[in-house]
Amino acid sequence: MINRFKGLSRRSFALGTASLAVIGAPAIVRAQGMTKVKITQPSESLSYMPIYLGRAKGFFKEAGIDLEVVVTRGDGPDVQALMAKEVEFVATPPHHLYTLYLQNRKLLGIAGILGRCGINMVISKEAAAERGVDENSPFEKKLASLKGLTFGTSTPGSLTYNLALYYVLRAGLKPQVDAKVVGTGVGTAALAAMSNKIANASMFPSPTADEAVHRGFATWLINNTRGQDPDLKEFLHAVIYVRPDYLNDNTDLCKRMVGAIVKSAAWIKSTPVAEVAQAIRPFFPSLDESVYLSALSNVREAVIPDGKMTPAASEAYQKVLIQTGHLKAPVAFDAVFTNRYLPG
Repeated sequence: MINRFKGLSRRSFALGTASLAVIGAPAIVRAQGMTKVKITQPSESLSYMPIYLGRAKGFFKEAGIDLEVVVTRGDGPDVQALMAKEVEFVATPPHHLYTLYLQNRKLLGIAGILGRCGINMVISKEAAAERGVDENSPFEKKLASLKGLTFGTSTPGSLTYNLALYYVLRAGLKPQVDAKVVGTGVGTAALAAMSNKIANASMFPSPTADEAVHRGFATWLINNTRGQDPDLKEFLHAVIYVRPDYLNDNTDLCKRMVGAIVKSAAWIKSTPVAEVAQAIRPFFPSLDESVYLSALSNVREAVIPDGKMTPAASEAYQKVLIQTGHLKAPVAFDAVFTNRYLPG
């Protein structure tokens, strides 16, 4: 795992983090009364808005935590780092909790970040015009329009990939025959795939989806963060994981960690969008202002203000994974999630 991270550039960290030289050093060190903690994210995405906000407002420092964020640029390495004890926490979608549990390898979700699906569907303007659909079309018409599309997603097995496959199946189509799902990477690579017509649709979170629309080669089809899919309005999209042994040995620290995240989430939901945007703008300096505001407004709708995770939101996520064959059997909510360590 260490070698995996050494291959990342300094840009691969969320902005403002320390260098990779500390990877492999003792995970927690005391410095000036602060506890050094590392957390991974699979991407630099507003899906993890409370983490950015907590850093910007100093909420982690108030909790005695010197937080370092490592962005692995891929779903999988982020969780592998946690399993290998190279980091203490991970912020990511929960599908690994289910699949690992079925392999008798347990991690635990201790705080919810997003409670609505944060992966949105955009379609090329050309394909939309051919099919006569747009964001305001009836939902069934949107599903019918998926035939013949090639969906760009991050990597096979990722949430973006599984959601694209889920929609293809839900439309009654045969995957990779009636509609294709391919891995095109994240960020600029994903945008290039659409602009170069390697894919004519994509499943991505904000701000990637927003930027595709802003650049003029795509239009919205299903905006899940706005609740446009009635089946995915309650959906446990992103959570904080921890190793159970680490939680048992560092219970107070874990409570302080999720407390800072919940404080951030509550601030985001109770504060005007413009103030939230200003607070975390330094983490997304290269985004066009209209893209940034669109993405932030979308994702803010899905933020869980109290961190509480629900069985219904977990079941909606598992329904997607079971339909696509990624998950072989359902997993009980209490087996992989707990709200016990949330504040209040």
